[in-house]
Amino acid sequence: MVYIDKVHFATDSYGNELYIANVKWTNNLNEDAVKECSKQQMIEFINQNPNCTKTKYFRYGSWYVGEDVRVVDNKYLRTDGNNTKADNLGSLPRY
Repeated sequence: MVYIDKVHFATDSYGNELYIANVKWTNNLNEDAVKECSKQQMIEFINQNPNCTKTKYFRYGSWYVGEDVRVVDNKYLRTDGNNTKADNLGSLPRY
């Protein structure tokens, strides 16, 4: 299993977040993610390895498994079941 626990957004010249550019991930539920890849690399991984990527959250001193991460239109990373044309991993911590 691959767990994403942080996201990095590209920003415009005013500092506004535009889209997810990179993610941090790990194979271990109980450690902070240190591996980093671009959003496109993660999309390619998920397309080749469906149903093996989830989010995870650190709360109250412990790690918790989040939702399945899926790809929409070969462009967006999402955790919900609709086909909205945007990333929605924004509730994960920024780095």
